[in-house]
Amino acid sequence: MKSRLVRIAKWAVYPLFYLFCLGLFGYLTFPYDRLKDRLIAEFDRAQQKRGAAGQAQRLEIDELDSYWFTGVEMTGVRLILPPNEVGSSGRASAAGAFTSGDAAKDGPPKPSVIEIEEAHARVKILPLLLGRVRISFWASVFGGEVEGVVPWGKSGGDMHVDVSDVELAKVGPLGEILGLPIAGTLTATLDLEAPEGKFNKANGALELSAKEVTVGDGKTKIQGLIALPEAKLGELLLSAEAKEGVLKVTKLTGNGTDLELDGDGKINMREPWNNSTADLYVRFKFSDAYRGKSDVTKSLLGAPGSNVPGLIEMQTPKMKRSKRADGFYGWHVHGALKRPRFDPHAADSPAARSRAKAGDTPAASPTPPPRKPGVNSPTGQSETPTRATDDEEIPAPPTPTPPPPPEPTADEASAAGERPRMEPQRPAEPPTHVEGEGAPPHE
Repeated sequence: MKSRLVRIAKWAVYPLFYLFCLGLFGYLTFPYDRLKDRLIAEFDRAQQKRGAAGQAQRLEIDELDSYWFTGVEMTGVRLILPPNEVGSSGRASAAGAFTSGDAAKDGPPKPSVIEIEEAHARVKILPLLLGRVRISFWASVFGGEVEGVVPWGKSGGDMHVDVSDVELAKVGPLGEILGLPIAGTLTATLDLEAPEGKFNKANGALELSAKEVTVGDGKTKIQGLIALPEAKLGELLLSAEAKEGVLKVTKLTGNGTDLELDGDGKINMREPWNNSTADLYVRFKFSDAYRGKSDVTKSLLGAPGSNVPGLIEMQTPKMKRSKRADGFYGWHVHGALKRPRFDPHAADSPAARSRAKAGDTPAASPTPPPRKPGVNSPTGQSETPTRATDDEEIPAPPTPTPPPPPEPTADEASAAGERPRMEPQRPAEPPTHVEGEGAPPHE
């Protein structure tokens, strides 16, 4: 029996040693340069389907190498976006609210670059043995780090992404979309559960916070005329819940010393992710202290307490249309995430109207019963009806209908005396005639 096992082991060792050497030297000598060229070629081929060459994105990779046994590592990755990818190529954007033809004097628009200093990704072995493909990744980008685990294909599973210490000033496309420089430090967590790998049916949550957020740098000109001084937004908080592929924003606030922001809405998730459609309502307002900070802010945004609009409203009709009665500028962000649209929206959002309607119920805000005009108050003074505001109308009190007077005779018309008092809702009785006081003689 022992000699038989030894003979079997001899025959098994050679194939196993062969497979080990094949895997080891294949791993060490794999042509990763050829793989890098193939990735770039496939990306360019996919971009050609978009149309003209000037509208295509470009991918550049400095170096690609192995990472453990099931992954790759890349350095110097650059995704170059054409100007019309984040600009306004005939479509409304937030940049169109702050820039004009005068701003184009500095030259033609430049492409945006998303640069990833270092990144790696690999297929996890244990889920692979269970028939599920899950990829873990890590990247050093925008001065921070992004890492997580995502499912691949139709295997399904949970998706988890962590973003830490990302500098908003280095996110070039964000500044292009907003039209103004923005700075701050971003941290976010995304957890999604995608049944059958379809994110249009995903459930989960998103938590995002950005600290020390500022808008403007005192150098970028508004309308090509005046540079907006730095405005402090403070801490920006965003919370959203995903259910059946709809990511609903439950909280979007920022309350800084110079700038206040509020918003709500939803995002309908699609595949790929940049085809997801947004339906967001954002409102922001500059504080009176910031508007009166200097002559520049007074002329650009309008002096506090003045009815004269600022240059930003006079030069940009969209900014004027977005101005609300409460001093906020309201905007509607909608369309695909790869190219969102920004339209002025001075009215309340649907979610805000729903909250206002719920707050007007008797249980939420009880109001005392109206007091009739002319009725004395408990203090003994007669109250006068208050004047109606522009938004509400106070109906006039109903006038009692007097009873028809009795037909006067010729003698009653010439008789002197007090007019009989008429009581509401009761017919008047004819006056009593007394002899000797203008009454007709008794026969």
